[in-house]
Amino acid sequence: MMRTLQFTTHIENNAQLHLTLPSEYANQDVELVVIIQPRKETLAQQNWQAFINQSYGCLADAPLERPEQPPLNEIDTLL
Repeated sequence: MMRTLQFTTHIENNAQLHLTLPSEYANQDVELVVIIQPRKETLAQQNWQAFINQSYGCLADAPLERPEQPPLNEIDTLL
């Protein structure tokens, strides 16, 4: 009986692919067909990248500055 298994994995820099198959395939000969399809970024990833590209450098002309911090004993009285 033929069974389709779908994996999402990473191919290493040395072009090697490592798969761990279910134990039911242990100690037997099988035919294996590999179809490689590059993953597409999800919409959330695309939106995040667009946000970064739009907002990157928006404070370049007026960078944020951290004001002088009060001594620790004054901070305790604020809490």
